[in-house]
Amino acid sequence: MYHYWAYGLLVASEMEFPELLPYVFEEQDVTIRLGKTPEALTGDGVVHKVRVSISPNEYLLKFLNVANYYAARGNEIIIEPLPDGDEKSVRLFALSNAFAAILYQRNLIPLHASGIFYEKGVALFCGASGAGKSTTITALQQKGYRVFTDDVCVLQQQPDGSVTAVPSYPMIKLWEDSFEKNGLMMVDEEKRLRPELPKYANFFHANFFTQPQLIKQIFVLEQNNLGDGVHINPLTALQAFDEIQKNVYRPLQLTSMKKRNILFSFVNHLIKNTATYKINRPSNRNTLPELLLQIETKLV
Repeated sequence: MYHYWAYGLLVASEMEFPELLPYVFEEQDVTIRLGKTPEALTGDGVVHKVRVSISPNEYLLKFLNVANYYAARGNEIIIEPLPDGDEKSVRLFALSNAFAAILYQRNLIPLHASGIFYEKGVALFCGASGAGKSTTITALQQKGYRVFTDDVCVLQQQPDGSVTAVPSYPMIKLWEDSFEKNGLMMVDEEKRLRPELPKYANFFHANFFTQPQLIKQIFVLEQNNLGDGVHINPLTALQAFDEIQKNVYRPLQLTSMKKRNILFSFVNHLIKNTATYKINRPSNRNTLPELLLQIETKLV
């Protein structure tokens, strides 16, 4: 078995995951096995969608031509690779969809956010896929900031009511054009995330820090064609609540597993002590240099 740390959990896996942080422990939180997944989920409370079935304690995904995934009770993942499934794709959907299910089953909330370390805590960048989260934190890394997490972090509420973030795993996923925007050399094809997908892995195992961090600031990234410049505006508590809850990771799982009340509790506590901003910028040109200048005015 391979032993890893991921999303704040100790993972024992029959499958090797180069993306994850190797870790030494005696007892795991989650076990990943290769084997046959159930044909279907049955019983009360099962939500059936195309190729996916979800209940509060079980998750079954049949990903066409890649693999079947079964996650249960917050402590078990079964992966059934399909004949045409390449190993990178099999791993990618395990680390995203299957692990999101495990987190929700454990009453944890994954947020669609990347982040950097900032003032004894972290600044997070939320946004939909393609909004520029990974590009932004990579550019800030080039300016000397330390990367906390890419794409996903896990919200945890502490006994004093504060909300902390836990990183996912030490890999930044960058679209092909992000290398040019950041002045980086393209990585080799071995680090392509999936065949035919122009997205690549950029690892930072040596600088990865696993401890929960206070969330100091949240920036919500949005691209549109309105206006010519970059605008960063503070959000009211009500606006922040709406934006943060919209950026939950894998919202279908959240709703189907009936975890929305937990999300609302987390976000209510979070917005009381965290400055939240909305970033609007044109999508028809590279605004990264201007964006960084404006972000750094808030990181003071």
